[in-house]
Amino acid sequence: MVNLKLVSSSILPRSPLRPPRSARSRRATPKSELTRALILEAAVDCINAHGFHGTNMARVADLAGVTRGCLQYYFTTKQDVVIALAKHVARRNWEIYESQASNPPAGRDLVEFAIDLVANPITDRYRVAHLELLTAARTTPALRPVLQEVAQIVEAQAKRFTAQLFGNGDLADTPQFRAARDLTALVNDWLFVQIFPDRRDERIAEVLSALRIALHTLWRIPSLEGEADLAKPRVRVKAGAARVPGS
Repeated sequence: MVNLKLVSSSILPRSPLRPPRSARSRRATPKSELTRALILEAAVDCINAHGFHGTNMARVADLAGVTRGCLQYYFTTKQDVVIALAKHVARRNWEIYESQASNPPAGRDLVEFAIDLVANPITDRYRVAHLELLTAARTTPALRPVLQEVAQIVEAQAKRFTAQLFGNGDLADTPQFRAARDLTALVNDWLFVQIFPDRRDERIAEVLSALRIALHTLWRIPSLEGEADLAKPRVRVKAGAARVPGS
């Protein structure tokens, strides 16, 4: 009979604990950053084509042209992908806005120019992805914290964008500007998903013209919070219909 002897676990050699793959630190290199961006852009295309619930790791890998193993090196699960995607979409949107705001057309009404920037078809891919994530957050609680974090990032980006376009970053903290920005986003998102049975371009031009009038009216209100003499952007009230973006 073989006698077994228990050995205290305290004298057994210990192997170092390894963190989960998603938690390991990776050395960022230009190649790895490029691959990561390629995957996130593929995720944008995937969510545009298949929606949030139709987006999965296999489809993202296929659109990115990488193996499933390569994808999981950067993002272990779909949740990892969509969390990174929320931040990527917000950053890319504002990069596009700021690149165009750096050289506004001479003599152009800045309010109208800002409306056109927000409604620019160049950002449609990212707009779809963002709206899909916002909708999915209603039934996917894990998305809510990252979207709240993204909203804070957008606030900082909006202040920088305002300083660049209007020459006064403090405008972003005024109630008029916040209301104007939120109204612009609401109207443009509504136009983006709205189906017009006829005269689509004409109807869009009417809505954008009304939006421009509403925004200029906001700057004439002494305050939305009982304060006096809030700063106003350097804009001119100008008659005429708003230009349809892309026309």
